[in-house]
Amino acid sequence: MRAYLRVAGAVARKDLRTELRSREMLPALGQFVVLALLIANFGFDVGTGGSRIAPGVLWLTITFAGLLAFGRTFAAERDQASLEALLLTPASRAAIFAGKALAAAAVLAACEVVLVPALGVFFGTPVLSLPLAAALVMVTIGMAGLGCLFAAIAAQTRARDLLLPVLSLPLWVPFVVVGGRAVQVALGGGGELNGALALLLDFDILFVVVASLAAKFVLDD
Repeated sequence: MRAYLRVAGAVARKDLRTELRSREMLPALGQFVVLALLIANFGFDVGTGGSRIAPGVLWLTITFAGLLAFGRTFAAERDQASLEALLLTPASRAAIFAGKALAAAAVLAACEVVLVPALGVFFGTPVLSLPLAAALVMVTIGMAGLGCLFAAIAAQTRARDLLLPVLSLPLWVPFVVVGGRAVQVALGGGGELNGALALLLDFDILFVVVASLAAKFVLDD
């Protein structure tokens, strides 16, 4: 277990360090988040109904930002032919996958740090909420696990930019539906919050475990 965590941490640090040095993904994602909120702000008649529109805008932005972030997880490794060298090490495939997923989740979380306060500014919605943060963390973990698994599959094909959304979006629907409900409750809507968070936790456990088990076969191919 200690070796697993050490490998996963090393891979995650390597990916995050590479991203911070290259500055390719984070600035582009930050601009995408701000532009998406601007378009939503001027495209909808917000008025006094910002709290009703905000959850939908939040999840649309997170979904498409996730596609951009996870799409680069293995594509860069394939382009630079560095994944083969990584797989030749004694490290387990599951640990390598966990490190890649952790780094991708950190990139998406950085987008959410920009997105959530901007959402409060544009839509006049109170966003300083612990339940909102908990829902975002759970959804980010689950989306990262599935997104990185399908990114590894799509990176082996020529149509990887098209294949990743086709594979990921159907399985992200439970996170968007339940996460959207949790965010609505966290932003002041009526309903039971604990049930939604418990269901998100169940989704995380299920999809992360399945993705970790499947990663060995996907990376070997």
